[in-house]
Formats: sequence, C-alpha cells, structure tokens
Amino acid sequence: MSVIILIVVFDLLLFFLAFNGTVNSISEDNPVQTLEKVSNNLTIQDGKYILNNRCQKDLITNNIWGIVIDNSGNVIWQYNLPEEIPLKYSLQDVATFSKGYIKNYPVFTWKQENDLLVLGYPKNSYSKFVTNYLPLSAMQKTPIILFIMLVSNVTILFIVYYLSKRNVMLKVAPILNGLDKLSHGETVVLNINGELEDIGKRINETSLQLDKQNKARANWISGVSHDIRTPLSMIMGYADRITSSLDVEENTRKQANIIKIQSVKIKNLVQDLNLVSQLNYNVQPVKQTPVHLCKMIREIVVEYLNNNLNNKFDFELNLDCNTEQISIIGDERLLYRAIQNIISNSINHNENGCTISVSLAVNRNNLILVISDNGKGISEEKLQKIQSTPHYLQSTDERLDLRHGLGLLLVKEIISIHNGTVSISSALNNGFSTTISLPIKNQ
Repeated sequence: MSVIILIVVFDLLLFFLAFNGTVNSISEDNPVQTLEKVSNNLTIQDGKYILNNRCQKDLITNNIWGIVIDNSGNVIWQYNLPEEIPLKYSLQDVATFSKGYIKNYPVFTWKQENDLLVLGYPKNSYSKFVTNYLPLSAMQKTPIILFIMLVSNVTILFIVYYLSKRNVMLKVAPILNGLDKLSHGETVVLNINGELEDIGKRINETSLQLDKQNKARANWISGVSHDIRTPLSMIMGYADRITSSLDVEENTRKQANIIKIQSVKIKNLVQDLNLVSQLNYNVQPVKQTPVHLCKMIREIVVEYLNNNLNNKFDFELNLDCNTEQISIIGDERLLYRAIQNIISNSINHNENGCTISVSLAVNRNNLILVISDNGKGISEEKLQKIQSTPHYLQSTDERLDLRHGLGLLLVKEIISIHNGTVSISSALNNGFSTTISLPIKNQ
C-alpha cells in the first residue's frame, strides 16, 4: 500500500513539474490577458481605433493578428491580418467563431466599447474545447510525460523489489545457516526479530529437541555397550578356559575357540558402535596433539605380528623417509583406531589370507596413507552401496553386506573430524583399498 501511495505522489509531482512551464506561460501570457492588454491599449482617435506601438510589437512577435467588428459585422480595425481572413461577418459567423476558429485560426473575443475585439493565434497553436483552451504544445508533451511516468514507476517498483528482496535475504540468511548446521547435527541458537521471529523460535526448539534425542541415543548405545561387556567377558573367559583345557575333547576345544573368536568380533563391534555414536553425536571429546603417523603405523603392524597372526597374512610397508619427522594435529587414540580398523577389515574378511600393503607419502601439504590388500574384495554394486549409505545406523537394507560398513563408517567419522578425506576402491576378487589424506601440521 505504501508503495502505491509513493508512486501516485511521484506521478503527481512529475506531472506538475512537467507542465509547470506551460501553466506559468498560460497564467502570464494567456489569450484572455492578451485580449485585455490589447483592449486597454486600443484607443479611438478621430473616429478610428489606434493600437500603441508596444502592443503592436507584441502581436508581431507572437504572430497574432487582430480585428474589431462593429454591430453591422464589418471589420473597422485590423492589424497583421492574413489575406484569407474575411472582412465581413454575419451574426451567425460571430456566434460560430467566438467558440472556435476563423479559417483554422484559433480566435478569442473581447467586448470593445460597442464593438467586438477578435485576436487570432497561429494555426495549431491552441485547441479549443467549448469554453476552455489548451496549448497544443502541452498536448504534444503528454505522450512523453506518460512514457517518463511509466519508466519512473517501473524503476520505483524495481528499487522497492530489490530493497525488499535484500531485506528478506538478510533475515533469511541466518535461518538458512541455522538449517545447514541443523542438518549436520550441530546445535543452533538463532536471534531473529521481526516477521521471521516465529520461524527462528521454531528452529531453536527443533534444535533443542534434536539435541535431546541425540544425547538420549548416545546414552542408550553407551548403556547397552556397557551392559554387554560383562556377559561377553564371561563368555570369552569360559571359552578361553575350554580352549586351553587338556581334559576337553579336541572338537569341543575347536568349538570353544570359534566362540572366543566370534566373541572378540562382537566386542570390537560393540566398541565401534559405541565410538561411532559418540563421534556422531559430538559426545566423544577430541584431543588435539601432534601425532607422528609413520611411527604409529609401525607400532600397529608390530602389534598385529606379535599377536600370533595367521601365517596366511603378510605385511608390506612402504613408508616414505620424508614422513619420519612429519606430524599432524589430532587425537592419537582415534587415529590409531581408524588405522587398526582398516587393517582388521582386511584380516577378518579374507579367510584364505592375503597380503596387506601399507604406504605413507607426502603430497604437498597432506600425508597420504594407503592401506590395501590383494584379497577377495567386494563387488562394484556392494561398493556403491557402502559409499552411498549415509549412516550405518540408518540403513534398513537387510541385503547389504555390512562387513566393511561399520568399520569404514568409524574411519570416515574419525578422519572427518581431523579435516581429512577417505576414499575406497575395490573389485570382486581384486582386493580392497582405502586411501586417507590428512593435513600436515605447520612446522
């Protein structure tokens, strides 16, 4: 509404300014005033009308002609008269031209003593409407004025639209930023006033509710993980006793050993599940300390070799000498777990054995860690499913082979909080490879 009022006021102002010159011209030198001036300076001397020199010059300058008609219709005085103008008029002629034209000359009349003073203006100088007159110059300006008004109105509307859009975007930007944070699981607190205040409050309420739900999930998973530890430890303990007992049959010891191995897998799975939950819901604190990745890799490989690893598995280390003194900033315990998970995947998913290759090199400002094996790998279809599944805990596809799923999810979560990237590649019967890129600490 305010915009419409603004446009109307602007149009009226523009119209007034455009015709101001014409209005002033009409008020200062209009036909009525000219008639009155001529009449006052038209005197009778020796029975004849005489017009003073000043008025004569004005009439010549403005190309105006004048006549005086007596009661008989005869022209008894004339000045600057065109040849085509008659010198004799009937009563009907006078009645006609007094409201219009003589030979297309717009004329204006004035009572002069007992006679009639008539002033004629150039053709196409005035347009007469019954009792009013309007300069044609003003009428000719009308299309231009209308065009200027149209352009001005469109310009005003565009400026109002731009300012309105800019104002809306300034208010919407914090909301969009808040929604983006909300989609990444971050807590959002918006302070928005005005028309969008209710939306800001709703987003804050949603953020608070999601935060409560995330903490509840994390606490639930942590509680379940804790409750599983005790019975699982008992199962592993009894299985270990049976395995090492000489009074038990060989077949029973083998079955107990299977129970022990599977119990270890369950234990690792529960630990991974708990850690993924803590990282995903921002419960797990991340320690920022210098970490020498090259040294860590050697320790992990030695640990595997010292744990009586099956002879079917071999390790190949290719650690660039330039990486010896290079460190990154991160949580040593979490990075240790990530590398350990990748190697464990290769061991657990290749029952017939394989060679595990670990390489570490420098690429500009990043350390590139590649852990690969020459085992059975996975199909392209399963690889795509693993890569496209946004969250292991949200997957409802029962057909999906998740043997690599949770371990890789944990790796991705850990590397993500260290500002790194993870990429995986595999082909059926052609091994599995994981590439990690981590930014180097500024020396």
